[in-house]
Amino acid sequence: MNSISFRRFNLSVILSALIVLMFVGASQAQQKKSRVKRSTVAADTLLTAFRSPPASAKPRVYWFWEFNRVTKEGITRDLEQFKAKGISGVNLICTGGYAGKEPLPGVEFLGAEWRALFRYAVTKANKLHIEIGFNLAGGWTLMGPSVTKDNAMKKVVSAELRISGPTKFSGTLPQAPMVENYYHDIMVQAFPAPDSTKKIDPKTIIDLTSRMDANGHLDWEVPNGKWVVLRTGYTLTGHPWSKWHAYPEGDTFKGGEGYEIDYLSKAAVDDYFSHLGKTIIEETKKAGGHLDYLWSDSWECGKLTWTQDFANQFTRFRGYDLRSYMPVLAGYAVVNTEVSERFREDFDRTIQDCIAENFYARFEELCHKNGLKVGNEAGGPNDIPPQDVLKNFGHSDILSGEFWVNGNRNAPGGYNKNPRERLNLKQTATAAHVYGKQQAEAEAFTEQEKDGTHWSLGPSDLKPYANDAFCEGINRFMLHQATCQPPSDGKPGYEFCAGQHFTPNITWWEQSPAFFGYLSRCQYMLQQGKFVGDVCFYIGERPPLLAPPKYLIPSLGPGYDCDYSNPEVLLTRMTVKNGRIVLPDGMSYKLLVLQNCTSPSPKVAEEVGSYQGLQVSPVPSDAMSLPVIKKIRELINMGATVVGPPPVRSAELKNYPECDEQVKKIAAEIWGELDGKTRTERRLGKGRVIWGKTPREILLADGVAPDFSFTGQTEQSDQFDYIHRTNGETEIYFVTNRTNQHEKRDFTFRVAGKQPEIWDAVTGKMVMAKAYSQTNARTTLSLELDEFSSYFIVFRKPIKTDAQGDAERNFPKLTEIKKLEGTWNTTFDPNWGGPANAKFSELISWTQRPEEGIKYYSGTATYTKSFDLNKTANRKNKGKIKPERLFLDLGNVKNVAEVRLNGKKLGILWCAPWRVEITGAAKQTGNVLQVDVINLWANRVVHDLSLPKEKRITKTHDVFRFDMLNVNTPLLESGLLGPVKVYAATNEQ
Repeated sequence: MNSISFRRFNLSVILSALIVLMFVGASQAQQKKSRVKRSTVAADTLLTAFRSPPASAKPRVYWFWEFNRVTKEGITRDLEQFKAKGISGVNLICTGGYAGKEPLPGVEFLGAEWRALFRYAVTKANKLHIEIGFNLAGGWTLMGPSVTKDNAMKKVVSAELRISGPTKFSGTLPQAPMVENYYHDIMVQAFPAPDSTKKIDPKTIIDLTSRMDANGHLDWEVPNGKWVVLRTGYTLTGHPWSKWHAYPEGDTFKGGEGYEIDYLSKAAVDDYFSHLGKTIIEETKKAGGHLDYLWSDSWECGKLTWTQDFANQFTRFRGYDLRSYMPVLAGYAVVNTEVSERFREDFDRTIQDCIAENFYARFEELCHKNGLKVGNEAGGPNDIPPQDVLKNFGHSDILSGEFWVNGNRNAPGGYNKNPRERLNLKQTATAAHVYGKQQAEAEAFTEQEKDGTHWSLGPSDLKPYANDAFCEGINRFMLHQATCQPPSDGKPGYEFCAGQHFTPNITWWEQSPAFFGYLSRCQYMLQQGKFVGDVCFYIGERPPLLAPPKYLIPSLGPGYDCDYSNPEVLLTRMTVKNGRIVLPDGMSYKLLVLQNCTSPSPKVAEEVGSYQGLQVSPVPSDAMSLPVIKKIRELINMGATVVGPPPVRSAELKNYPECDEQVKKIAAEIWGELDGKTRTERRLGKGRVIWGKTPREILLADGVAPDFSFTGQTEQSDQFDYIHRTNGETEIYFVTNRTNQHEKRDFTFRVAGKQPEIWDAVTGKMVMAKAYSQTNARTTLSLELDEFSSYFIVFRKPIKTDAQGDAERNFPKLTEIKKLEGTWNTTFDPNWGGPANAKFSELISWTQRPEEGIKYYSGTATYTKSFDLNKTANRKNKGKIKPERLFLDLGNVKNVAEVRLNGKKLGILWCAPWRVEITGAAKQTGNVLQVDVINLWANRVVHDLSLPKEKRITKTHDVFRFDMLNVNTPLLESGLLGPVKVYAATNEQ
């Protein structure tokens, strides 16, 4: 090769290398650019969906067919309006729970006309892409005319006869009282009459069942001594809600009457499904459409204690025969009180297991077999039998609790904070977390109380209850409720007996998208990723297994959150990874705390128990079954941190007393020399067990700081609340002000190295926080929250861990520049009794005006006022202060407002701050302001109740059930209340 060729070769190689390097560099740059682009797109996707949430984040609504008084026109109007206003699903419930005096005429349930209307509703919902479900009953839970007494709810009953022997007895045994002439025997037993302790030796019990005939006649050679002959059987429960009646005697419609099914029996579920379930599925197929789910609503039918094969079920679940222990149910002690108590717990556990597996799991199986999802309010409320509610929810696709707004009127602090109104929300949310369900739903805003149930709360009144529910972990609402009715019935129409009413008949329906939009944005964000909780509290095995509401747990303190676990989750879903307790769906916890009760707080335990009609002990159980303690040992060896004292006995009667020794042996292996006082921690395998320290002490010692804190938290921890979700590299906090005051406070989040962003679910706007600090792997920023307001604080963009904000504040500084005083011209709708024109020399409630047409007015009124701005407005600023933005603040409004300035629509205001930006619409002089103000129906309805029917403007009930509205119901403040001001805002850099 000559030199020229060599040089050419070298040049060629060099050029080729350069091209390769350029390509690689360009490729790497392109990849980097693509990664940035993908990251930006991902971020934008979150924000875009926040501003305009998908259907899966929008609220559902209970859609009541009251007495089946429905028409195609009513169905069409409702579904089209739901779609237009931001409701994405309906849960169709046929009921007769009425607010008026007499039943309304309607079509026959399951008759030809009803079936045609049902098919039309399915078809219409499908065309509108509205999710539709059906509550499988003519009431709440599974009940109706197809349910026979054999398939209805049953209870154990007994009667006894005392005999002295030796003698020959031939006679009819006494029988316990029966309900509705229904009774069947279970067994007949005889045992020596015990002394005052009522203790029985099970070896002395004689089974006489085969010696008694079908008429209760017994022939028996009685041995020497005094004997008790115990005849045990079962009858119907007789609970008022175990059999439904037509209104007004009950809350269903004619043709819907019948018994609740036996929830301990698969056969009862199957029979019921073969009637109503099959009918609904067939009618749906005829419509050429689909249902999304079948539903079983809240348990309000009392307790049950027996089903025909309960003895076999008991043996299947508990592993021993119950016959020797049946006298315990009649008040006797078999062996001793401890053994008897264990049997009672095993008996109640079997009820729990039968409900979970024979009802909820079977209902799930039947729905899935027919291509349907299943939804349940599986945790009550009201007089429930012992239940493992988390396990019930494990068999649900749609998990739902419920919360109420009773007690709102004149409540201290602006709303009723009593957790009793939301007692099963945390339970529902924790079930979703531990069973891998993305959504936790709640029946929302239910109300039933004198003087306040119907059309008495506006969206701003409902907001604090919504915020509380979100902080409990709920991330989808099923609004309660909308009654379907013919448009010809007029307004506000005929209603179900409990509110709210989210229908096209309400006064603020046209403005409702603003409120529904807020709910949807919150729900969308709270459906992202996974809930963040540092602690999982194990509630133990003693029935009933109920999780408490969110409350300040003394041992955990403020700033940390938690979930709860039942035995099933612990045994089948828990493992350990990197020292954390993890579940298959991605949830994880730092600590597993052996709480072994619903709550150690007597107050919380009492509230939960009274809410459900059950005894709930605040004393942690000292018992643990052999499978559970073995799993605890396994988790610790794998690396878990388990907190709590050792058990001292088995939680089961099976293999007693050997079971106790086995549990004690494993407990000694785990806890070793620990005494919970001087020796509180020991290692076992890769993990550790701690006894005698609080979860908060342990977390702090491990360097796990509170997830959320604020200045003043120690003194008043309930002023603000939060919930935290993590989604990949994005951290999402929801922060709420639980006071009716404007608050400015510093908040600290357990996140560092990411830019904090402030997202407002009311407006859909996002701003980057510019005033913040980072220290000790946490970020602190100042927030200004108006009454009952909320923000999402989102961390997703990487920054340096020592980066600090460069501004003094995160919110504009407002300076009042104009107060709109003097007379306002106001127009009312004469069709609803108002004057065409009126003047307000001062902004006062309509109820303070002497004119009847204003005082009792319900609907929309328009306030108009002209004004000039001060010369200081829109001035040019120099230095570091940005040009002013202008805001109009309405002060206070009852209940919703739409604002127009100089003909430009500026938006809907429905909650504090009653403020809207007017920068682009305002002029220096000659501004014309128009404010449409919409109040609620209650005032006009209350007044109409005092008038002869022919003089009434509203069309609704003549008399309201339970005095929910009456002529003496206090009127509600209404109108534009002010003061109305214009503010200039600056951002100081």
